[in-house]
Parts: sequence; C-alpha cells; structure tokens
Amino acid sequence: MIRLTRCYFSALLLSPLLALLTSSVALAENDNPVGDAVAGDGIDFSSADFWETIDGKPVGESWEFSDGEVRLVNPRGGNGSLISRPLPPNFELSWEWNIQEKTNTGLKYRVRKFGKALFSNSFLGIEYQIIDDAPTKLDKGSTASIYDLVAPAGEKTLHPIGQWNQARVVARGNRLEHYLNGHLVASATTTGPSWDKTIALSKFYGAKDFGSPKAGDRIMLTDHGGKASYRKFQFAALEVDAADIEPPAASGPFLGNAMRNSWADQDSIVIWTRTTARPDFVADGLEFVSISTKAASKLSKETDPEKLLGAQLPEDVTLSQMLGACPGAPGRVRLMYFPGKQRYATKTTDWITTGPDSDFTAQWKLEELKPDTQYAAIIEAQSLDRDETTAVVRGAFRTAPKVNAKKDVKFCITTCHDFIRRDDGMKGHKIYPVMTEMQPDFIVHAGDIEYYDKPDPWAMTIELMRFKWGRIFALPSNRDFYSRTTSYFLKDDHDTLKNDCWAGQSYGSVSFEQGVRLFNEEQFPSLKPRYTNVRWGRDLEVWFLEGRDYRSPNSMPDGPEKTILGEEQKAWLFKTLEESTAKFKVICSPTPVVGPDRANKKDNHANEIFAHEGDQIRAKLATIDNVIVLCGDRHWQYASFDSDADLWEFGCGPGSEKHQLGWKPGDERPQHRFLRVAGGFLSGELNYTGEEKQPRLTLRHHKVDGETVSEFHFPIEGDGGEWHGDKPIR
Repeated sequence: MIRLTRCYFSALLLSPLLALLTSSVALAENDNPVGDAVAGDGIDFSSADFWETIDGKPVGESWEFSDGEVRLVNPRGGNGSLISRPLPPNFELSWEWNIQEKTNTGLKYRVRKFGKALFSNSFLGIEYQIIDDAPTKLDKGSTASIYDLVAPAGEKTLHPIGQWNQARVVARGNRLEHYLNGHLVASATTTGPSWDKTIALSKFYGAKDFGSPKAGDRIMLTDHGGKASYRKFQFAALEVDAADIEPPAASGPFLGNAMRNSWADQDSIVIWTRTTARPDFVADGLEFVSISTKAASKLSKETDPEKLLGAQLPEDVTLSQMLGACPGAPGRVRLMYFPGKQRYATKTTDWITTGPDSDFTAQWKLEELKPDTQYAAIIEAQSLDRDETTAVVRGAFRTAPKVNAKKDVKFCITTCHDFIRRDDGMKGHKIYPVMTEMQPDFIVHAGDIEYYDKPDPWAMTIELMRFKWGRIFALPSNRDFYSRTTSYFLKDDHDTLKNDCWAGQSYGSVSFEQGVRLFNEEQFPSLKPRYTNVRWGRDLEVWFLEGRDYRSPNSMPDGPEKTILGEEQKAWLFKTLEESTAKFKVICSPTPVVGPDRANKKDNHANEIFAHEGDQIRAKLATIDNVIVLCGDRHWQYASFDSDADLWEFGCGPGSEKHQLGWKPGDERPQHRFLRVAGGFLSGELNYTGEEKQPRLTLRHHKVDGETVSEFHFPIEGDGGEWHGDKPIR
C-alpha cells in the first residue's frame, strides 16, 4: 500500500498544512521498515531556516530566499551546498529550476555520510543532475540523469537557459524515478546485481546501501559552480510496504569466490574468477565422516573416485550439502577495469563461458597497464540463457613501480593454511583483516595454501580437491583480501598432491601431473614457466620460485643430478641475480634454503638429501650482495643466518593460531637470530631514510593479530649480533 500526501510550499502556504503533514508522516519504527520520520516542526524548502550549509557558514552568504524562490547567487564551489533537516526517505518531490550559462548544480536526496573512506565522510546521496547542456546530451552527468549512475534513456525536453524547467523525483523503497518537464527520463532499482554493477563502476563504490532508504536521510541543493534558482517545491511523504524494499530473488550464477590475481609487473597481471551456484558457502552444512590418518593412508591406495568420495560422505548426501561447500555453476563472465579514479577509461573484455571441465573458472591476462597504478577490477556474471547480470564483484590490484623509481614499498608473506585449522571461525583467518589494515602493495602466499592430505575431507579425487579450493576462498576474510590485493601464489607439496610429493606419484585417483595442472592452470592465475622476477622500483627486486614442477624424487641419491629447482630455473635464477642492479634482492621460496630444519625432514635445501644443490645455491648467493631468502613451509617463525654464505633467511610461519607446529620451543640453533614457535606472518618495508635518503629494508615477524615480535633492518652489519630468547638483539 502507498499513501501519498501532497503539500505545496510557497511563501503563503505554511503552518496549518505543515502541522498536518508532520503528524501524518511521523511513523513508528515498527510500522515502517525504513523508519520514515520528520525531525522538526515543519517542511518549507523556501525558508532559510530549513537549510544549513555543509561548511557551517550562514546560508545567506551564498543563497537568497525571497518570493518563494531559493537562489544561488554567490557560488562557492561546493562549500555552499545546502543540506536539509532529516526528511522521510520515501517521497515524491517536484520543483522548478532555472540556471545560467555554465552552471553545474543539482538536487541530492537520501543524503547521509558513509565514513572517512568516502570523500572524507562528507554528505553523499543520489543526485538529480542539473547542468548547462543540450537536450541531446545523454550521459550519466547530463541533466536529469541519476548522476554518475544512470543516464537518460532518450532525448529530453529541456527548456533553454533562462527559462524554467520542471523536475520530479519519486523515491519509493528501492525504486527511483527522475522526470523532466513531465517525462520519465531515468530510473533505477537500488538492489540486485544490476545495481551492484552500477555502483561498482561509479564514484560511490564502497558506500554501503547507497541509494536505499534510511531514517535520517536528507536533501541537498548543490553548489558546484554557476548561479541557479529553485521554486514551487512540492513534497509528499510515501509510506511503503516491506515488499517495496525487498531485493529481487537472485538466480545465479554467482561469484562466491570473487576474484584473485597474480604475476603483476609494471604493465601486466593475470586475473582469475569462478562462477558458482551460491553467492557464498554453505555455512550450516553437514560434517564429513571422520577418517583416521591410518585409515586415510589405506584409503589412498584406492583409485575409484566414487569410492573415495563415498567413504567420507554421510549416507544419501551430496558434496554440495557439506559444510563450506561453494559448488560451481555454468555461466559467462567478463572483466572491466580502469586505473585510479578514471572510470571513463574503463576497458571491457569479451565474455568467457565457464564449464565443468575447468571447475567453472576463467582467467584474463591484462597487458599494456600503467606502472605504479592502482586499478579497479569489476567482474560481471550472466547465465548462459539470459542477457542479464546475475552477480558482480569489484576488486583491485596495483602494478609495480618503474624499474628506476625511488619508491617506498610494503609487502607481506604467509604460508600454511587450511579450512579445518582456520582461527577466525567462519570468517577465515585472523591475519587477513590485520594485513588489510597494513595496506601492503603486494602479498606472497608461499605455498601450502590448502592441504589435500588432511581430513574433512581427504582430497584424493579431483572433485574433492576442487571442493577444498572453493571452500577456503569462500571464507569472507580470505576472499575479500585476495580480491583487492596484488598477490603472488607459490605452491608446495600439500597443495600439489600430498606431503613431500614428486613427479610420478599419485594420491587416491589423482596423479602428480593432474595436481600440478589443477594448481597451475585451473585454480590460480597461470604463468609459463611458473617462476619469475619482478622489480618493485629501483631498490627492490623479488624472485618467485617454483619448487615442485622440476624436482627430482626425494628418494634419489644426492649428487649433481638431483635437483629441486631444475637446471633451467636454477640457471635463470643465478643469471638474473647477477644482472640485477637492485639494492635488495629478495628470493621467495616455498621451502627453506638455510634452515635449520628438523633432522627427519627430507624435502628441501636445508636437508641432507638435497645437500649438493643446497650447497651450490648457498655458495652462489654468497657472491651476490644483499640477497635475502623469505620462505614458507615451516610451521614456526624464524630468522636465521648462514655465516659461511653470508645469507639471511626468514620463515614467515603458519597463517593460523591453530596450525600444528613442528619445532620445540626453546630449541635455539647457532643459525637462529629469532625463533618463535607460533603462527603469524612476515612483513617487509622498503623506505628511504636519513638526509641522503638511502634505501632501507625492514623485515618484521608478526603475531596473527599484527603485533610485531621481531624487527631487522637491512643493510645489516655482520650476523645481526648475539641472540637470546624470542627477540633479536639489534
């Protein structure tokens, strides 16, 4: 039901009618889901007492109020805009307006503040744009448009400069309509995927529920330059039913895993997404059948995918019903992206159809990007049978600075995640909101992003591996962080196949080669070969290593032929390190090069079974200044120094408080300069200090809540000094 009460305001019609209106629209909160209510004793747009300026100066400095008109006579470039008292957010409002040449003004409604991140917490709202333009001007900034959101649908009846035009706005629930001189010009529904897309491509992205009705909303007359007059305001509050504000039913496909990116350099990046049957995961799903480690080891000898799945599901249950499930669904997707705030420079890709053969994933390699630039990225999904938006997600990424740029850089590195050992409930991992606040230029996930060979479920089939990826990247904190942060993803053993794996092995029905393809080509942004180096400005270069694809079997006798990196990658690493002119050369490795490691480990360069190549690498790095290794894999945080190779290594530690550890607290070895047997992450910060602005690289270990527990500054003299306890002596 809609109740309409129309009121005409001029200098002569005031008090009795206003009193009646005020009482008729003051609605109890329980009677109206958006809380229509009027603050104050009356509504009179033509009265100076009804308004205040947004900068607090007297309204008379910019505006005149006489003969029933409101006139902007002394424009102040935005500071003089008028803001009303709170008004009902559901209403019909008409008025007349008259502008001079080169004027830019308008009427905003449903105006409120959206926080410091949006225009420094200034008042924002939907705007009926009024500007000096032609009737044929039909862009999102033209007269009668829903400013920056919806363009006029067709040619307008627009009276010339100096003549009066009539405007009308109807804002009812989630429906907006703009009229000009009696004709509907622009309209919108402020819920659903189409509106999400509209907001994502606008300057109002990030304003929660922008355009939706809310108690306390106001109206604004804008001062953006030029003189304008307004008169004959007619305002009517509307009462709406709940049906008027309920969003339309969503049908999918959705984007439950949002997006992620990798391999950014100065002018390119790869973007990934996946179409899903749900907008998020199954938060109230069923638990898997518990299988012990011993029983799982026996089960892994089975090769029938149906038996491997059936052994872990409750009877008569499908995988899509399990806790955390985020199943894929067919659809099509396209990507829109633009640099900085340059929305009008948006580029749009062709549509990509998603299907089950690739787990409904899609990727784009973007090229010819600008260096040192923050980009917005918007992915739109549609079903295969309708030309209608079904889901939209907006993310972001940053390109690396120019090679010769003297730029501050901040980054983080993490490792060792899985769903069952997350430490922030159904939000995900605690480190991600913390790192979001730190605003790193990029993040490195150094591998073991998920564990196939851990329970609930033991992922011994391609279907179960895909299930685990869909689940962990549907966790809100994890998903949102990677959607808007430049990332580099490395892989290790547990997210390739199983513990300490190599080519030729299998796990259940999955071969090593299938596991490699699943990670390299399907579940993460692709790169061939899967190792690279990226210069982040003049003084920082970063190497990203591949530690599984080229390795020899662990069981092979050690010697010149035994390798983790493979001959081509190793030759590339040595050559590019020698050629680098960066002050600091940071190697990101899935596994340790220095260690120390546990005596029973047999999978990395800090272990005796890879001693030949480990010695070769350390000897080479000893000949190059300012090389630092950052690694994942190990379930504790450490900084170590190899005095023979003059080489530092930092282990970032597992990304969860609940991840199993693997080192005895207090077991301090001669190489250690810091040891903490707990979860957290590592951060790095390059900045320029002193009068001569010399580059300095600071590496810090953090707890999962962000607390700093170690700090090292490079260049560093000698071996970093003596060390005792849980903090370095500097």
